[in-house]
Amino acid sequence: MERSSRATALAPLTGALFVVLILVSLAVGGEPPAADDSIEDIIDYWADNDTAVMVASVVEALGAVALVFFAASLRRLLQRDDDSSMLPMVAFGGGIVAAAGVGVDAALRFAAADMVNDVDPVVIQTINGLWSNFFFPMVIGVGSLILATSLAALSSRIIPLWMSIIGFVIFVALFTPAGFIAFLVGGLWVIVLSILLWRRESRAATGPVASPIPLA
Repeated sequence: MERSSRATALAPLTGALFVVLILVSLAVGGEPPAADDSIEDIIDYWADNDTAVMVASVVEALGAVALVFFAASLRRLLQRDDDSSMLPMVAFGGGIVAAAGVGVDAALRFAAADMVNDVDPVVIQTINGLWSNFFFPMVIGVGSLILATSLAALSSRIIPLWMSIIGFVIFVALFTPAGFIAFLVGGLWVIVLSILLWRRESRAATGPVASPIPLA
């Protein structure tokens, strides 16, 4: 029972783990070619970095697994504060959509790196173009998770009010030309959320929670 409580307390940290694994994946894979780069540059990138990209794809896929666990943990915590709202389910659904998007993203990268020397270069160019523009599932999923959590926090105070406000800004910015920057800030937001929820769960595992997380 004690081990179960400790594991439950650590579960929120899978959100931070997700972000870290995605950053590691990006670092290992290197800077990818743009969709409108020449076919020679595209083939050279995937051929020269095939092993690194396949490793990066596996790390990215592991990040998707961590996100599934985080989404489940977040849903449980939100439901504990308000089990009559649909927001916990929206946050969970957003996490699942984002994880699926990350999985497909990893699959496209892996496929291009694995097949670069075995198929017509046009095939790799097509996969590269699809991968370069495959971002809406992650935007929709992460955006839904952040928005639902921020809305739930207005009544439950599971996180500080300032985090809710930042969450609303991130959600809107995700669907603007500043979406890439918003996505990066969203990753930082998820890390902070993970740590706050982990601290809350750690206190709950060792004794009664005296008060909610401070608002400032």
